[in-house]
Amino acid sequence: MAVMKRKGGNCMLNAVITDADINGGEPKIMSDFSRYGSRGIILNDENLSGMILMTANGFYKLPGGGIELGEREKDAFVREVREQTGLSCEIICELGTVEEHKGKSGFSQFSYAYLGRVRGDAKKHSAAANERLLDCSVNWMSLEDAAAVMNKSLEMCGDYKMRFMMMREKKIIDYVIDMIGKGEITI
Repeated sequence: MAVMKRKGGNCMLNAVITDADINGGEPKIMSDFSRYGSRGIILNDENLSGMILMTANGFYKLPGGGIELGEREKDAFVREVREQTGLSCEIICELGTVEEHKGKSGFSQFSYAYLGRVRGDAKKHSAAANERLLDCSVNWMSLEDAAAVMNKSLEMCGDYKMRFMMMREKKIIDYVIDMIGKGEITI
């Protein structure tokens, strides 16, 4: 079971990603969000992180996706994990938020980030249409390996939108590694 300890002050993730982070462009913060999402890290019994490999392009992502109308953020994360991996999970820690402001495309996304623990055995995989097109699968790796994979993917990827996604995932992974190192999260 993961535990998040607060040693005074706010230790929650509050990341903002703009064009300046992706391509050196001007940072433009949009006032409204185009989409809201829930995503995060899922750990198995060996404390390995379940990363989604998108076979069609060779890149990884964390489980997660859009929040449906009327759905709570936490419920969206649990649903997305189940849809993308076929696994049930329980949220063990709220991590914070990540904002993406894509000035070049005029799109912004606000994501809630969680740390979850897998429960039980895998169930029938029910990937969404875009995940089926990308031929997604779950690969288990240490958090440090997940961070290295995201760093390598960021170096190799030239796609504007994909780079935002990878930077978002990297910020979540790096945050959890940092909090574990500081003793703020124990798993």
